[in-house]
Amino acid sequence: MGIATRESPKELRELVSRGGRPWVFAVPFTLGGERARVRSVRHEWGYTQADLLGIGEQSPLRVEAPCKYYGECSGCQLQHLGYEDQLRFKHRVVQRAFTHANPLFAGLTVLPVVHSPLRLGYRTKLTPHFDVHKHNQLSEQVPIGFTRSGQRRVLDIEDCIIGTDAVRHGFADARKEARTKMSSFKRGATLLVRETNVTREDGVDIATVPASELTKTYTLDPKSWVTDIVGDLKFRYPASSFFQNNASILPAFTGYVRDELKKWSRMLSVSDSSAGGLRTLIDAYCGSGLFGIACHMGFERVLGIEISRESISCADYNANINDVKNAEFILGDASKIFERVGASSDRTAVIIDPPRKGSSPDFLDQLISYGPRVIVYIACGVPAQARDIQHMYSRAKPEAVYRIEGVQPFDLFPQTFHVENIVTLVREE
Repeated sequence: MGIATRESPKELRELVSRGGRPWVFAVPFTLGGERARVRSVRHEWGYTQADLLGIGEQSPLRVEAPCKYYGECSGCQLQHLGYEDQLRFKHRVVQRAFTHANPLFAGLTVLPVVHSPLRLGYRTKLTPHFDVHKHNQLSEQVPIGFTRSGQRRVLDIEDCIIGTDAVRHGFADARKEARTKMSSFKRGATLLVRETNVTREDGVDIATVPASELTKTYTLDPKSWVTDIVGDLKFRYPASSFFQNNASILPAFTGYVRDELKKWSRMLSVSDSSAGGLRTLIDAYCGSGLFGIACHMGFERVLGIEISRESISCADYNANINDVKNAEFILGDASKIFERVGASSDRTAVIIDPPRKGSSPDFLDQLISYGPRVIVYIACGVPAQARDIQHMYSRAKPEAVYRIEGVQPFDLFPQTFHVENIVTLVREE
């Protein structure tokens, strides 16, 4: 999304120097320095939303988008940028989010964004949708795909190149199946296409088969169970539930969290031999157990918590099939997890991986009150993450003051503006 004005750079400087405020236009699929023809869509408070009609002067950073639907489909926003420039853009997103949350965070060192091994063909889940209206009752007339950029209408899409090979095959089949059943839909629907790993022979228990011997396929049934592979680990969960959608980067993603915990356990045991290293790991918002299971080694106990009974059942199953003996997963509100820990905070680490909206103030306050020695905060919503860490700083007590020891972004969603970020916080003594 580019921010444009009618004024030239010189005119803009003169306007601002006189105390004026330029009216700006938010224009998708543009880059800094470009001249563009736009169409106003709607006026907001202080700016106008606009559609891009054409580019006059192009930025030298602009590249040819690989997808024929780019510019119409709202799914990807950065295909007109080369990949290295996408990573630099996302690095700035993280820096600006923290600076906005607290100007004191402006000096934080944000490490370069870890790139995705796959830049296309990486998504293991797609959710195309369609709307049914009285004027397009013929099934072949109903667009099936994703929302048009800047609109609420659906763009008909035959293929999505950011999906894995299995998902792209499933995408084509999902469209065919929907058209054959179109008369049964009254208002439209959202379809599910999800990659899964299966045994090569029917009737074989997937828990007994090494991850390397499974084969990839897809499911269109939201009620079915899928299996994802992360390194040598297997994770089973319902197709409709949440799991990270870029399997190619998950070994590095979970490996970074594991390495941070090992590093700080070792460093803390050296600096304070009486307390020793980290012994308990709490995985808040644990889902189907991804981080607790991937990071269990070296801990005496892993405790995960979720508000979903189904997720707890998945996490227990996944711990079992991966032969993880030190993990326990409990049902409850993450804001009350520390009442059941029963372990010294001096030897405890907490992983939090909340939804995009971030954590609640109640949970953060209880986290500070408990005061674990190390916190690893994983976020898909970086502004909310920065806000939450600022909240922790503003509410910190003398016995639980944290310093930020690492900020590491990961590119789980190439071609889009989304970025995941991992922040390591260590309690000051």
